Amino acid sequence: MVIRIKKDAPASAIDEALKTLANQPKTARKGFDPKKYAGKIKFPADGLTYQKQVRDEWE
Repeated sequence: MVIRIKKDAPASAIDEALKTLANQPKTARKGFDPKKYAGKIKFPADGLTYQKQVRDEWE
């Protein structure tokens, strides 16, 4: 759901839009589920070893 608020809208219009969002059921709200991707990236090297190698290149 997209709610557009114009620049010159009064505070009451903003409050009304926020109430509309708050009263929606959770199934209607779309969001990003970060747990879905947690631990899924496979990195070929150890993180600490890679970090030390990259930092050595800076000097």
